[in-house]
Amino acid sequence: MKKILLGLVIIPLLLSSCKKNLDSQFFNPENYDKTGNLFGGLFTRTMFNWKIYVQDYGEYWWEIAGSGAMGVLGYTQVAQRYITNRYDWFGGYDDLSGTNGFGNATSLWQGRLGSFYTGLNTWAVMKDNLTQVSGQELDDNQIYFELTSVVKDYAALLAVDFYNSIPYSGAFKGSERVFFPEYDDPQEIYLSVLDDLKRIAEALPAVYDKMSESAKSTFNTQDIAFRGDLNKWVQYINAIRLKYAVRISGVAEQAAKTHIQDILSKNNLPTADMVFAMPYELDPRNGGEWIRGLNEGWPGTFIPDIIMRRMNKNNVLYEAGIDDPRLPVIAFPTNKSDLVATPAVGAYRGVNMNADGQKPGYDGGERYYTGGPLGDIREHLKQNSRSMYNFVTITLNNRFPVYMMSLAEVDLLLAEIAAKNLASTGKSAGAYIKDAITHSTDFWYARNAESSYATEFPILHPGRPAASDISKYADSLSVRVDNRGTLDEKMELIMQQKFIHLNVMCPYELWTEQRRTRHPKLEPFTFNSKVMKPFPERLRYPTAEQQNNPDNYNTVKSQDNFTSPIFWVPQNLRSVNPYWDNYDYE
Repeated sequence: MKKILLGLVIIPLLLSSCKKNLDSQFFNPENYDKTGNLFGGLFTRTMFNWKIYVQDYGEYWWEIAGSGAMGVLGYTQVAQRYITNRYDWFGGYDDLSGTNGFGNATSLWQGRLGSFYTGLNTWAVMKDNLTQVSGQELDDNQIYFELTSVVKDYAALLAVDFYNSIPYSGAFKGSERVFFPEYDDPQEIYLSVLDDLKRIAEALPAVYDKMSESAKSTFNTQDIAFRGDLNKWVQYINAIRLKYAVRISGVAEQAAKTHIQDILSKNNLPTADMVFAMPYELDPRNGGEWIRGLNEGWPGTFIPDIIMRRMNKNNVLYEAGIDDPRLPVIAFPTNKSDLVATPAVGAYRGVNMNADGQKPGYDGGERYYTGGPLGDIREHLKQNSRSMYNFVTITLNNRFPVYMMSLAEVDLLLAEIAAKNLASTGKSAGAYIKDAITHSTDFWYARNAESSYATEFPILHPGRPAASDISKYADSLSVRVDNRGTLDEKMELIMQQKFIHLNVMCPYELWTEQRRTRHPKLEPFTFNSKVMKPFPERLRYPTAEQQNNPDNYNTVKSQDNFTSPIFWVPQNLRSVNPYWDNYDYE
């Protein structure tokens, strides 16, 4: 690992105009005057760091456009191109060496680990500077260190989920002259973080009560996520504790159950979606955030059938109560839409992974408008034969908020807990699925409603479906889950819902869950008669690790590939390759 610099460094934002905007609204940690500016400023900067909560343009661009949709999004079948043999590079789709197929876009696997250490430099700076203050000044600023520790803990688990073993317990100790830390056991990192999160959640009320009124007012400003609402922070911590306890339940069941039962006993999980707005409008043309990557990589943002055919059940036209109520705002309608009807009715078709099977349709005229999302919206409605992710809701939504957690994601975690009997929840897995669909519908219609793009087209800004239609659809899924005979069958449906809810907004989370559970099942990729079923398990370490920390790197060298499972994959699933041969998209 590269040397951690513990001087007072400012994490630069990608756009100078955005930086000025932030500096005008929040304390700048360069201007430390013993009034809390240092700690509050560092905390705010940490929350805005790319690749923790705020997802960045460059990474998405490489994942979708730079790698030809052969990154995590493509292999997880979250987003894909309309593939035929005109894309000859897909002949190497089963290459997991990093040369041609998965991993040839180095931005993700070379950058994620470094982002963890550089992005959380603020924690180390804060830790060292807290030793220099005392009394009321310490009481006024301890809150920032505790919450920055929450972000550091969360970011550490993200890094483990990508790489497995990482330097952790010895990291961020440059001031102690620890420059080459050892790699920690990933399960021990998880257990340590879960315990730390529990401690912080329990300590926060007392920490907050010690603050002066002026310090609390400053905290309200600096806290861009929850505006000083301490209970929301406790709810968020409980939610991520729940997520990561579930994640290790297949390899550390008792520890997972202990945390899950403790969280549920407190009855203080999120009561609203946990998102926050950037202090400026996002720019899909020149911005630094993820939606620009979707805009520029738009040919790779078609919706694969493992998502589409779970939402659109029968006819291509959307049918209320039968099809998924989120379909009109997650997917962009195709040229088969009935725009004459009142109200207009959208038609939705995804792409599948049988490139050979798609070729006749493409050659026969099933094309799409090549002007991209920023082109003529009317031409998209006239020409597109397959559905991309909805431009209005996602790709060109300049107010898309930063995602931390949502009610639907918590519901889906509770569904898994109920299905696996990890704790007493008082409801069935199917009942939680119904909750998830209802909450997810609210989430995605809120994203569509906040967008100012193409408001002159009612079909692109549909009203929220009738409660009876949402309930009818949700009830049908609830019954299916509860009636499934095996846990594996229940997990398939639960993870299908997770893919629909998080979709292109959280592809790395979906990749993690798919690797952990081996659900939802994937379509084999058929290209020029070659059937391929690759399943990447992790990222490789950055090459700098071999150069800068060679002795410690050698202890994990054997797992430095794209095919070694992360520790949380249960033994009975490690040999499971989650592809099917013939599947009916139940």
